[in-house]
Amino acid sequence: MIRTLHFAFSTPVVFLLLMTPIARSEGVNSGAIRAVVPLADQEVNVDGRLDEYTKAFCAPVEYFNPDLKNRAGQFFFLWDDEAFYVGLRTLHENRYSQEHPFWEGDAVEWYFDTRRDASFLNREWGQGSVHCFFTPMHLAKLSPRFCLRPGYEDAIPELGIEVQAKTTDYGLEAEFKLPWKNFPEFSARIGEVIGIDAELSYSDGGPRSDRSFVFGSPLSVQQPANLARVRLVESIEKKHWKECGAVMMPIRVDTPWSQETRPHVRAMVALPPAMSEEVSKVVFQTVDLYDQVTGSYEAKERDEFEKQGKFVRLVATWPTKKTSPGRYTVRAIAYDHNNAELTRVTSRMVSV
Repeated sequence: MIRTLHFAFSTPVVFLLLMTPIARSEGVNSGAIRAVVPLADQEVNVDGRLDEYTKAFCAPVEYFNPDLKNRAGQFFFLWDDEAFYVGLRTLHENRYSQEHPFWEGDAVEWYFDTRRDASFLNREWGQGSVHCFFTPMHLAKLSPRFCLRPGYEDAIPELGIEVQAKTTDYGLEAEFKLPWKNFPEFSARIGEVIGIDAELSYSDGGPRSDRSFVFGSPLSVQQPANLARVRLVESIEKKHWKECGAVMMPIRVDTPWSQETRPHVRAMVALPPAMSEEVSKVVFQTVDLYDQVTGSYEAKERDEFEKQGKFVRLVATWPTKKTSPGRYTVRAIAYDHNNAELTRVTSRMVSV
């Protein structure tokens, strides 16, 4: 079974109208684009396998969690004339999703806004936007399920939605198909901007124990205004790296508690599996509070912590004496094979 469903005025009046504040949306085409989603170059067969996602937009999550074998994941996004597709690959040993609410187990919360009027990415959920959930599991058994957010069951008619999954040696792979016919006021075509967020929840064999967001934070649950603007494109090009790099290549900078040498800072950057071959090197720059670059450190250490799923991060270190905590920031600069800059990334100022 592919899915389980649950769930004429006088002058004084005119004057008053002109003086009344009107709540306005920022508009579909205003605001920064944070990702681009390419058109699928082949038919997407929703079978739980991610063979069609080699050229998809990929967002790594939890690449810096101390429990990598139970946390690291990769979200993949594609679209075609029929639907929007989400692929998910996770590292996970103890797979479980409770009977209800299943989204508080191993599951994905999905946030989507296709509205074309002033309500796009406003503070209220409504027709043309959806908050829903899918999971690969039913208790400890592989059995994909889907449902809409309670209280919002009329958000979409649930036409043609599919969820499939499979286990792997290292975790899980899952696919989610959300057909455009659930959004009759929206026409999918190159250049359109939609709002999305994706949340990966973890159970560790019981109730939800952790969660991670691709773009935002738990604020996305409350209001679509927190979703990311994402553009539908034909294919991912180098020109897109500048605006999308922060999602494709998140970073973490910290000073580890246990070290065998004198104190060093450790900086890490995730490599997206579908696009990593375009990156020749990554350099971390330290910048003081007066915007002066105080150091450059290439990430030469390659940490491939799961080979089958192409889970890779690059690592750089530098002595703590060169950077006093609270007196500097860090940015990572990725370069292509012609030594041209692809993108710049800094730490996300968002608590998830």
